Amino acid sequence: MTARTKVILSSGVVTAVLAAIAWLVLPASPQSAALASRQRAMAMLGARIAELRPHCKVLVLSNPFARTSGYLSEKSRYERAGLRGLRHGLGRGSPAKVVFPELRPEYLANPQSVFIPPDSRTPLSFLVRLASVGRLAEAHADHCVIVSLIGLPLGVERLKIWGEGDPRCFALLLPDLRVLGSPTEVIEAFRRAKLLAAVVEDSRSGDPLLVTRENIVDVLTRQPQVLGY
Repeated sequence: MTARTKVILSSGVVTAVLAAIAWLVLPASPQSAALASRQRAMAMLGARIAELRPHCKVLVLSNPFARTSGYLSEKSRYERAGLRGLRHGLGRGSPAKVVFPELRPEYLANPQSVFIPPDSRTPLSFLVRLASVGRLAEAHADHCVIVSLIGLPLGVERLKIWGEGDPRCFALLLPDLRVLGSPTEVIEAFRRAKLLAAVVEDSRSGDPLLVTRENIVDVLTRQPQVLGY
């Protein structure tokens, strides 16, 4: 190794170290705060799942776009933050398995052919293949809670897991529950325990808010917009 090469390598190491120090000492960026909020919200959801369904295996529907994006991409960072929070909240007694639903073939062929409500916070509700979600659920039939980071798939009521006799249920992050229909149908889904819990952003405080069977009516009455209405 030449002296010039050594100097270049040393300079590179110093630059990397200085960049790392700067990252540690500079004030947190808005994105860092958002990632921390995502992790905190999912920890709350995980803790509630562990309380209501102790020692239950959890199936996690994750963003299929995050699977192919770079490690440092925004999508991947948000997915990892959510999963860290979820696993922390669940604890050791509730293992989580991450899966990626397929995208609808018509979307892959022509993205403009699939209508997505412009105000929907879960566009993947309209992009994932319903049958793929069903297959993943049946392939992991011993997982009694399905946590979706991407919303409920449109048409979920047609899946076996939504049936009255199926004990499995969903827990959701920032859902747009209009895919179920009216608020009355949402209340019924919580009553039937098809929806176990959801975590949303409280419109008054900005903090994570857990929605369960106990407070769903109050949330829909006072701040329906946090559930998409």
